[in-house]
Formats: sequence, C-alpha cells, structure tokens
Amino acid sequence: MTDTPAAASGPELAARGRRLAAVLVDALLAVPLALVAFSYTGSLEAIVNHQPVSLEQELLLAAFGWASFIALHSYTLVKGGQTIGKYLLGVRIADLDGGVPPLWRIAVLRYLPLHVVSFFGPLGGVVLAVDDLMIFRDDRRCLHDLICGTRVLRV
Repeated sequence: MTDTPAAASGPELAARGRRLAAVLVDALLAVPLALVAFSYTGSLEAIVNHQPVSLEQELLLAAFGWASFIALHSYTLVKGGQTIGKYLLGVRIADLDGGVPPLWRIAVLRYLPLHVVSFFGPLGGVVLAVDDLMIFRDDRRCLHDLICGTRVLRV
C-alpha cells in the first residue's frame, strides 16, 4: 500500500506515516503524566515490589489517563481538531463535512470507548489491533473514526 491519498477529490487524507508519528509524539508527551499517575496511585511501588496492582489502582490509572489526555490536548482539539502530535505533524481530526468536531464528541466517542476496551485483556488487545489495522482501508478511517464519525486530514 502507498502513503498517498485515497481520493483525488475533496480534502486530502492524512498520510498513514504522519498519523503514526503524531500518535508517537502524543505517547511521548503522556510518559511524565503516566509516571505521576503510577506514583500517586501506588501502582509504581506495587510493580517495583512485584506485587499486584489492585482493581482500585487500575481504575484510578484508567480515569487519570483518559482525563489527563483530554486535559493535555483540549486546547488544540477545540481550536483545530488536533492533538499536540497532530498539530506538529500537520494533520487534524475532522467530521465528515470537514469541520472540527466538538470536544465532547472527540473525548467521549473517539477516545473513551477504545480506552475502556483496552482494559479487557486479550480481547481488548484484539479490538485495538483491529482499530490500528483499519488504517489500511481506502478511506483510512479506523474503528475510532467510525465510532465518532471523523476522519483525519492534512492541514
């Protein structure tokens, strides 16, 4: 498969490589926040001491992870439909008409469902893998794009 747009007319779809790079930038930005969350919940100490992380700790980590992601990226998401990584890589989230989706829709429909699914062990892993692999469709819309009614375009 090539990294050229799938359709010649209309807005240009973001290249797969740029989308991947944007996700990696966002992941790097999340590392310090994750360390704070792991430390605050006691999960880091449990892991270092080879003890299990409690369900309460896991739920706190999940809530903190999602909320901190939204807080970190809310300004750029509201202004241009971009996470910081998408901003730096020149791509944006758009609704099917090309507009910027409202923050609640991005947060609740695009990011929350797969964040929740990720906690369901191997089944969650399979769903996340399917989501990732859907980028190879002609329209490059992943599962999270279909749930939210979005696509990712070049700026």
